[in-house]
Amino acid sequence: MAVSDTNTNTNKDSLGAIRRGVRDIDVGPESIILQLIVGLLYPFMLLFGFYVILNGHYTPGGGFQGGSVLASLFVARYVVYPVEDTDTEALHAIQRVFLSLILIAPTVLLFTGLVARYPGYRSIYLTTMDILIGVQVGFGLGVAVLRFAFFQGVGKTWHL
Repeated sequence: MAVSDTNTNTNKDSLGAIRRGVRDIDVGPESIILQLIVGLLYPFMLLFGFYVILNGHYTPGGGFQGGSVLASLFVARYVVYPVEDTDTEALHAIQRVFLSLILIAPTVLLFTGLVARYPGYRSIYLTTMDILIGVQVGFGLGVAVLRFAFFQGVGKTWHL
């Protein structure tokens, strides 16, 4: 982390923004503070995202909320370790696979009648759908953030 004292009230940084104040604190991708915080919180965010997805049929939450937590992992990872050559087409392909599974699973269960014959399968069905929706939302929001970062030219310069 680099801290610099300046004698003037205004400073131009690399993005052309004007900063006011006496001290500039570098919080870019090479910031030790961001790397430490993301490194410590990453497994807990992953665990919490899957917890929200898997317990969505018992508690408030489910696929969308858990997928949003998982998408925040993409954002945190990209802020700390930006990658210019991320293959978003592969992420789109994975997203299409999960979308087709979301559409096929209820259709198969509806026409085979498994849910009507075995009420115990309802919780399995809900959990499966929560997982599929969570992964779909996670990839969707992650791709949206990556696309935004590429089109805005953020690249390797993040300033908070």
